[in-house]
Amino acid sequence: MINTELNNVRLKKNKRKIISFIIKGIDKKEISKSDIALFLLAFFISKASIMGNLTPFGIAFITSYSLKYNPKISMLLATSIGTITVHGLSSYKYIIPMITIYLVMNVLEIKKGKMFFGILAASILFTFKFMMMIGTSFYLYDLMIFIFEAIIVFAISFIFTYSVDSLDSIKNRLFTNEEMISSVIMLSIAVTGASGISLFNLSLMDILGVFLIMFFAYTRGISMATVVGVSMGLISSMSKVDMPYIVSIYAISGLLSGIFKDLGKIGIIIGFTIGNIIMSFYINGISKELIGFKEMIIASIIFFLISKNISKVGNKIIVGADKGYLVEDVYSNRIKDMTFRRLNEFSGVFKELSDILKQVSYKKDILEEDDISLLVDSAANEICNKCSMNRICWQNDFQNTYNNMIEIIIKLEKKGSMTEIDLPELFYKRCNNKNQFIEKINNIFKIYRLNYKWERKIIESRQMVSQQLEGVSTIIEDLAKEIYSDIRFKEEVERAIFSELKKEDIPIKEITVTESKEGKFEIYIDLNISTNKERMIRKVINVASEVIGYRLIRDRFSTSDLEYDKGVKFKLIKSNRYSSVTRVAVGYDNKNYISGDSYTFGERQNNYYAVLSDGMGRGETAKAESSVTISLLEKFLEAGYDKELALRTINSILVLKSNEEVFTTIDMSILDLYKGNAQFIKIGSAPTFIKKKDRVEIINSHTLPVGILKEIDFNIYESNIEDGDFIIMMSDGLLDSNEESDDKEKWMENIIRNINSKNPQTIADTILKNSINISTEESQDDMTVLVTKVWKKR
Repeated sequence: MINTELNNVRLKKNKRKIISFIIKGIDKKEISKSDIALFLLAFFISKASIMGNLTPFGIAFITSYSLKYNPKISMLLATSIGTITVHGLSSYKYIIPMITIYLVMNVLEIKKGKMFFGILAASILFTFKFMMMIGTSFYLYDLMIFIFEAIIVFAISFIFTYSVDSLDSIKNRLFTNEEMISSVIMLSIAVTGASGISLFNLSLMDILGVFLIMFFAYTRGISMATVVGVSMGLISSMSKVDMPYIVSIYAISGLLSGIFKDLGKIGIIIGFTIGNIIMSFYINGISKELIGFKEMIIASIIFFLISKNISKVGNKIIVGADKGYLVEDVYSNRIKDMTFRRLNEFSGVFKELSDILKQVSYKKDILEEDDISLLVDSAANEICNKCSMNRICWQNDFQNTYNNMIEIIIKLEKKGSMTEIDLPELFYKRCNNKNQFIEKINNIFKIYRLNYKWERKIIESRQMVSQQLEGVSTIIEDLAKEIYSDIRFKEEVERAIFSELKKEDIPIKEITVTESKEGKFEIYIDLNISTNKERMIRKVINVASEVIGYRLIRDRFSTSDLEYDKGVKFKLIKSNRYSSVTRVAVGYDNKNYISGDSYTFGERQNNYYAVLSDGMGRGETAKAESSVTISLLEKFLEAGYDKELALRTINSILVLKSNEEVFTTIDMSILDLYKGNAQFIKIGSAPTFIKKKDRVEIINSHTLPVGILKEIDFNIYESNIEDGDFIIMMSDGLLDSNEESDDKEKWMENIIRNINSKNPQTIADTILKNSINISTEESQDDMTVLVTKVWKKR
């Protein structure tokens, strides 16, 4: 009796729990994009059928989803609707087992593992169908089908338990190979559920299937594309006679898509098309399309149009077998995202500060209307208040007095100071304190002009700081873009180089090969050595170059300290197509042993630069100004500043540096040794001569040196460089040495044309010698020649 009562209480309790659970699921009104996607996924999975009319996948999905997540009535509703679209009134054979499983798992709260619930779901489906069969005439075949369907439910629910883990978020999430393959199987089943749905006589299943294979070929490569192809072919054709053919077509097409991945989007499309054509021709001579060509074209167009978004999603799906490595990779991606955001925030702050400082404007004229009124009031208050004529001047005849004061202020602005003869006639006759007034008004204006001068200096300093902040903002923004750029790791190349280095007994610790979308190729190498580092690095370069197929060089700006005794890390980059070298010849005037010219040259990544600066004047002063210019320019370029911004900043510094006239010329040549072109930036400098095999080109400009005007004006010239070119830069002392020539550029051109040597030092010495020989003691100035030879690597 007591047991009966307890059982009734438990039944009532479970009944209330079931009702409240269903009401709770129905009352949940918030619908997100992910809810809609899950609903459609469950719908199509439950529609997928095998062997004609078996649809066990909806039961497997409900089982695995309910095992992992909080119960959702929407999932039960989606699978039920999907089943109804296939079986109609007969769908109760699947819906009742689904509801049973749903309630058992979510209401009774049984805590068991994946295996238990897989067996439970299979048992419920088999038991229900077997009970429906009792009392009717049936064959052994029917019983075998029930057993087969139960086995399918058990197997697929077990597989789905791996794939449903990814349904909450696929971005920056760790995927094992098991999870990824299970997810592929789930998607393949969902795509199969779209069979029978046509849009404009086009099979939706074929379009989605082809797109899915191309997606995984583009994002995950050959192995995953093949797995998707096999899954799609197997599941979609399980009830068809030509199943082996369909499986082989999808598998081969997926395989070729992955193989052609290195050719990009077009390559993947071509690979799939070739696979489809080859297998179709082999099977039936293309008399029958197993994968429709129209559907394949539509899927290819969709893939091509949204491939950029595909790449972003695919790069955040991380797959592998090594858990430790994968976790590290996930964290690396997260850190990359955080760093990108933080750097952009910093860049935005500096840009905003720069914009704020730019908005500060200064007065174009010393005196504006408000300033004149202030000066008049200041003079009247300090001088006229105590004067006996104050009432007559400022009350009885205010207008004439005020006009006279304005006239005095205007003369002050033009002349800088006042004397008695500058006073207006009426003011001169009436004023009793002329000398005191003149002294006072001169002092007031002097103070005002001094304040105005310093105000301009402060504002110009703000503008220079604004330029600096803008430069820093640009550098940080470029750094953020470089960090977040789409970089592909070339694992095949890594293995090939690693293997060759091991054969040479080189103690390689780690190697990473990357290639960006722009074609920037870099190899990062970590060697476990403590001695003979330079020799070992050269050996690594030779081995790596032989594997890659073209010459590599070490990036000198990305090499660890060779004096450090615990290994060495360095980066290899593509060798440039051109090489260059610069030689210099310097001559001094007769009175100084210090040249006012300064120069520098060097190579950074693919660019080679040579800069010559001629400080105005002679001796130590000129040397100091040109040295400051060269030193600042070197630091700005090495820091990654834009060259134009660097030049404007240097000009502002020289303008603000001293009250004296301090200015210097800048002559800069920048050679792109990979592309084979050159830029020439000239600011007040002498012409640049380019000695080619059959002619001499002259690059000239007519701009003022830096440090004179607040706004700098410079010209940028572009030209192609050829094998055997000599770029000759010189200070104006060489051209000015020939006082007799009317066309000094022509005279220098003839000298350069007649030099037959291919040695840049000989060319520089010859030019300098000719200039010194023709100069006089009065005309001889500092002379500097930079000759840069360019040649193509063989």
